[in-house]
Amino acid sequence: MSGDTDKKLVSSPRKRLITKKEKDEISRSSNASRIHAWRAAVSSFSARGSASPESFIRRRLPPLDLDEIPLDLKKALTGPIETSQFFSPPSSPPSFCSTIQDSEATDPLSTVPSQSVRQPNTTENSSPTSVLSVDIHECILSAPKSSYKDFEPPNGMSIMPEWSALQALSPYLDASQTDGCAQDFKEIVLSDFSIYLDTPDYPEEMRSLHHLNTKIRHGNFFFDGVLGIGNKKVYVRRIQIAAVPIGNYGSVSKHTVRGNIWLQSPLGSKQALFYKLGKPAREYGRFYYPFLWVADLAKHFVDFLCIMADNGRKVSIHHFRSTFVAWLKKSHGGAPEFLEWLSQHPSEDYRTSVVANIKFLYKEAVGVLGHPKACFHAIWAEGLDFQLFKSLPAVEDPPTIVTQYIYDCFEHLPFGDRLQVIPLSLKTTKLRNELIRQRHLEYPSTLHHTAKDLIAPSQESINNIKPGDTISTHRDDVASGTIWKRELSKGFSDVDRWFARVQSVHVDRNGLRTFDVIWYYRPVDTLCGLMKYPWNNELFLSDHCSCSELSKIDENEILGVHDVEFWGTSTTKAEFFCRQTYLQEERRWVTLKESHLWCEHTWVQQPKTTSAPAYQPGETYLLHLDLKSDVSEPCAFIGLAREGSARVYQFKRLLRRRQVDSKAPNARPNELVYSEQTVKVKKSQILTSCSVKFFRDGDKIPTPYDRDGTGNLFYITHQQILIDGASFYTPLKTAPASLQQGPVSLPATEKLRGIDLFCGGGNFGRGLEDGGAIQMKWANDYDSKAIHTYMANVKNPQNVHPFLGSIDDLQRLSMQGEFAKNVPQIGDVDFISGGSPCPGFSALTNDKTTAAQRKNQSLVAAFASFVDLYRPKYGVLENVPGIVNKKTARDQDVFSQLICGLVGLGYQTQFFFLDASSCGSPQRRPRIFVIFAAPGLELPKKPVHTHSHPANTRELGIGYLPNGQSMAARKMPTATPFRYVTAEEAVSDLPPLHDAQPDICVPYPDHRQTRGHTKTQRARISAIPTQPWGMDFATAWYGQDRSKGQAGAGTMTAAERDMFYKASGPSSKEPMNTLPASKAYGRMFPNKLFETIVTATTPTDAKNGRVLHWRENRLITVMEARRAQGFRDEEVLLGDPGTQYKIVGNSVARQVAVALGVTFRDAWATSLERNKELKLAGRHAVEEADAIDEPIVSDITCSSRSHSLDTTIRTTASRDSTPLTSAESVRDGGGSPTRQTKLTNGCKRGYSSGALVVEISQALKRRKLGVGARMPAHR
Repeated sequence: MSGDTDKKLVSSPRKRLITKKEKDEISRSSNASRIHAWRAAVSSFSARGSASPESFIRRRLPPLDLDEIPLDLKKALTGPIETSQFFSPPSSPPSFCSTIQDSEATDPLSTVPSQSVRQPNTTENSSPTSVLSVDIHECILSAPKSSYKDFEPPNGMSIMPEWSALQALSPYLDASQTDGCAQDFKEIVLSDFSIYLDTPDYPEEMRSLHHLNTKIRHGNFFFDGVLGIGNKKVYVRRIQIAAVPIGNYGSVSKHTVRGNIWLQSPLGSKQALFYKLGKPAREYGRFYYPFLWVADLAKHFVDFLCIMADNGRKVSIHHFRSTFVAWLKKSHGGAPEFLEWLSQHPSEDYRTSVVANIKFLYKEAVGVLGHPKACFHAIWAEGLDFQLFKSLPAVEDPPTIVTQYIYDCFEHLPFGDRLQVIPLSLKTTKLRNELIRQRHLEYPSTLHHTAKDLIAPSQESINNIKPGDTISTHRDDVASGTIWKRELSKGFSDVDRWFARVQSVHVDRNGLRTFDVIWYYRPVDTLCGLMKYPWNNELFLSDHCSCSELSKIDENEILGVHDVEFWGTSTTKAEFFCRQTYLQEERRWVTLKESHLWCEHTWVQQPKTTSAPAYQPGETYLLHLDLKSDVSEPCAFIGLAREGSARVYQFKRLLRRRQVDSKAPNARPNELVYSEQTVKVKKSQILTSCSVKFFRDGDKIPTPYDRDGTGNLFYITHQQILIDGASFYTPLKTAPASLQQGPVSLPATEKLRGIDLFCGGGNFGRGLEDGGAIQMKWANDYDSKAIHTYMANVKNPQNVHPFLGSIDDLQRLSMQGEFAKNVPQIGDVDFISGGSPCPGFSALTNDKTTAAQRKNQSLVAAFASFVDLYRPKYGVLENVPGIVNKKTARDQDVFSQLICGLVGLGYQTQFFFLDASSCGSPQRRPRIFVIFAAPGLELPKKPVHTHSHPANTRELGIGYLPNGQSMAARKMPTATPFRYVTAEEAVSDLPPLHDAQPDICVPYPDHRQTRGHTKTQRARISAIPTQPWGMDFATAWYGQDRSKGQAGAGTMTAAERDMFYKASGPSSKEPMNTLPASKAYGRMFPNKLFETIVTATTPTDAKNGRVLHWRENRLITVMEARRAQGFRDEEVLLGDPGTQYKIVGNSVARQVAVALGVTFRDAWATSLERNKELKLAGRHAVEEADAIDEPIVSDITCSSRSHSLDTTIRTTASRDSTPLTSAESVRDGGGSPTRQTKLTNGCKRGYSSGALVVEISQALKRRKLGVGARMPAHR
C-alpha cells in the first residue's frame, strides 16, 4: 500500500490572519457577502497546504481568531448560520470546491455537490472559540480510497489476491451457473470498484474506462473492489484489466448497455471469467457514470454504422449533425433509458461528442463489426487518420512561390532569398490580363527603380497657373516648424519636392500671387513608409488642403507645373498619374472621384442638385444620451426640431428588452423594444449609425443578428404599450412602418465567391461568411487536421473545395494553368481572405531570424502574390501588430511593403488596428487588418466598436509615419452600446470540473484539458492561491509588489516554492519562469478579459503562462478557449485536445470576423445598388449620346476608355461583376486615359475617365461653360 504524500487532492489547512485590506473589502459588502468573501479566503488558503498521509478526508479548520474579524462579521459567525448566507442560488455553480461536505445523496455524480458549512454547538451565546468546520467532498479524490494508508475494506473484509478470491468464490460460482441458463462464460459481480492507472507520473490515479488502450501510456489499468456472488463477498486490490467487453450491440430493441459491461483480467481470460460491473465506489462515481453515457453513445454509434453499411452508405462526420439523432429517435422512440440518455446532451448535433471519443468508438466499432465493415465508413479518414484529403508530396525547405511583380517588391527583405518566381503559362496570362482589363487594375510591368526625371518649368507656365493645375514646391524645412520629417524610401530620393493641386489663386495689392492647394502625397508620406513603391510617377491626392492655413504658397516658391493623368496607370506618357485619394486620418486609399479634385472650401460650378438630408426618418443611430455614462443607446430618427435658436434632433427610444421586460430577463443584449418614448439630442450626441431588424416573436434569429450585438446589429420583436401609465410589452406582428430596417444576407447568386488562405479551422472564413455577402468556395492550409476540421464544419461539402498543401503548391499549379476543382481558375475568385502565420512577427517568438520564421514571414509575400495572380474584387489580411515596425528597421517593414504592393496594383486599401474585445470577444487579442477593394467598388469601413474597453486600458499606437503619428492606434470610444464581455460571463454556463480528471463532459464534450497533470504539476497548481484573483507564481512567492523581488514576501511557503525550482548549488541559474517578472503558473481573472489564446496551454511559460482557471485547480479547457475565440458550440474541432487547442489558438476571433463580414456586406451591397442605378441611367445616356455631335462624343470616349471612377458593373457569362466605364456604356471605342487637357478658354480641365454614365451630358455642358474657370473660395 503506497503512502505517497501526493495521494490526496486536498491538503491540510493552515491558519491565516485576515489582513487590513481584506477587512476593508469585507466591510464594504453586505453581511452575506462578507461571510461569502471571508469564506472564499479561508477556502483558497486551506487548499494550498501540503498533503500528509495521516490527514483524513474530512478535516477540521483550526479555531478562528475572531479578533482579526470585523465585529459585524464576528456576530454573523458566532450566531446561527444558514446555508443561504454562504451560497448563490442553485443555478450558479459552486464557487469553492473546498467548502463542500460529503453528501449522503444517492447520486454520486451530481454536478453541484451538496454544500454546507458546519459549526457545531453554535448558538447566540457561543463563545469566541467556536470552530468552523469545512468538509471536503469525497468525490473529488484523484486516487481510490483503497490506495490510502490504513484503508480498511467495507464490512471487515480482508484484502485477497485475485487467485485467492476466485478460490473462495468458486463454490458459489459453480452454483450460480446451474440455474438453467446456459452460457459459455462465467461472471462475478464487481461492486464498490475503482479503476486507476499506476505510473511514476500518475501514481494510482483514477481513470475513465474509455481511455484504456486509446491514449498513450494508458495500456495498464487496474481495479480495486468487491467481488461477490450472492452474499459471499471478497475484496481485491490491483487487478490488471485485460479487456472491457460491452454488451447489447447490434439490436435497436436494446436501448442501453447499462448492466452489460464487464471487466476481464489476464487470469480471467484463461477461464472465460468476467467481472460484471455493478455500483462503483463513491469516489469513482464521477468517472464511471459519465463513462456509461459514452458507452451508450458507442452502442448507438456502432449500430448506426452497421445499418448504414448494410445499405451501402458510408457514414461521415456530417451524418452526426442531424441524421444520427433523427435515426435514434425513430429507432428507440420513447424508451425511458434512451430518453434519459438523450436528455443529458443539450444539442441534436453529435459531432463534437463523436470526435471527443473517436478512439474509443473506433475500438468498439472494429471489435463489434470487424475491421472491413467498420473501416468501410469515411468518418475514420475524416476524424481519426485525416486522410480524406490528400496533399502533394512534401518538399524539404521549399521556396516561396511569387509572381514577378511581388518578387520585385519584396526581394530586398531578409526573406528575399526564399522567393522564387514561376513564369505564367499562356492560359493563365490570358485569363489574368482579361480580368485586369475588366477590373481596371495595373497591368504587369517592370518596376521603376529610380526617381522620376522632371522637366524644368518655363516662366510662362508658372505665370499661367490656374485652378486645377498641379504644381510643386520646396518641402518645408525644420525651421518652418513642420512635423514632417525628411525620409528617403527604397529607390526613391526625390523627397525635397512637394506636389499640390491648385484650388484658388489670390493676388495681393502688389500683384504677388499666392495659391490655396490640395496636397498630393507621395508613397513615402503614407503607410508605404521607407519601403519600395513600384512606380516613381504616382501621386495620391489627399483630403488635406491649405485653405484654412495662414501660410500660403507664394508664386516665387513654385518649382514646376506638372502634367498629371488622372485615372491613369504607371505606363502614362504624362509626368505623373493619379488614380487614388489618400485619406490621411483614416489611413485609407480610395478611388479618385471628381469631387475629390476640389476641397470643401472651393467649388466648381455644376448643375444644381438637391442633396438628401443627412438624417432620414426611420434611420437608426447610436446616441450618447447620458453624458456621464459610457453607454450609447440605439434610437430611431424622427425629425428635426427647434428649441429657441438651437436645432435639436428628435429620436424614438429603442429600449433594451432585458432591462425593461420582466418576462425576458435572459433576452439577448441586442434585442430591443419599440417604445413610445422620445428624446431630443444635440448633433454631437449622435455617434454613429446602427442596424435594427424586425423579426416575429418565436422566430429563430438569423445570423448575424444572433451574435449579441457584434457588427453593430440589433433586432426587435416586441413593442411597448402604455396603459394607465403602466408599460406592457407585446409581440409585434409587422415591422413598424417608420423604421428603416437593417440589412439581410445577400442572395447566393450575388455573394462574393471567396478563397480562404491559411484557413486553419475556418473560424475567420465562417465569420466572414456570417456577415452575409461572402461564400467561401475554396480553402487552403498545409495542416491536415486543420483542413479536415474546416471541411467538417461546411454545411454543403460538395460546394467547397479544399486544397491541402502549401500556398506555394497552390500558386504553382495556378501559374502553370493546371486548374482543378480545388485550384480555382483566374476570374472565378471574387474575394481573398488570409491570416498568414504570425510566429514570424509575434512577440512570443524569441528568435525571428531562424529559417522557419523567415519562411513564415515570406508568406506575406505569398499572399500578395496570390492577390496579384487572381486580382479579386475584395480581400483582407490579418496578422499580429508585430508585423508593423515602430521606429527601428523601418526599411525592412514587411507590412509597409505589402501596402506598397497592393496600392501599386491599383487597389483601394485601408489599414486599421482592432482589439477583438471591441467586437464582443472576451479576450483582448489586438490584431491589424488590411482590407482592399478593386477600383470603383465601395471600400469597406473599419468595424464599429460595439463593446467597451476594460478599465485601465491604455492607448496604443503601432508603426510610425514621417509626420510623427502612429500608423494605427487603439480607438478609445466615448461610449459603446455594450460593456465588454468578461471571461466568467463567456463561460458561466459551463459546469465546474474541479480537477478535470474524469475527462468527460457530456453536454460540452470539449470542456476538457489539453493535457493531464502529473503528481508534481497538480501540487504546483494547488500552491497558487485562488484569491485575490489573478495570482501567479511570482505574486505568490514575491508578494503583490513583486517588482521588488523580495523572495518569500508572498503567501507561498519555502517548501511550496521548492516544488517549482530548487537550486542544485550556489552557482545554479534561476529559470525565467520563477523570476519576479514571470507570468508562469498564472490564474486568469474571471472579471477581466481572457489572456490571449495561443496554440498550447503551457503553465511553465514565463511569457504566456497565465492559463490556470481562476477558481479550480486546473488549466483552462478547450471549450473555454473556444468561447474566448468565439467558436460556435455546435462547431466541431477534429483531433486530440492538444490539436484542437492549437487550431483554436491559430484562429482569428470569430466576433472580429463577423464584424468584418458585416462591413464587407455593406460595401458590396452598396456597389450592387449603385450598379442597378447606373444601369438605368446608362440606358438614358446612350439615347442622349446618340444625339451628340460625333467629334465631341469621340473626345469623351477617348478620355474615358480604360479606367473608371464610380462604376457600373458588368455581368458576364462567368458571373463576374466588373467596373464599366461611362464611355464603354456609350460605345465601345478605343482611346487612352484622361490627362489635364487644354481647353479653348485657356483653362486646364481633367475629364474624369470614370465619369458616371449619368454625368456624360453634364460633362458636355461643363465644357460649354468653361469648367476650369476659378470660382470664389469660401472662407
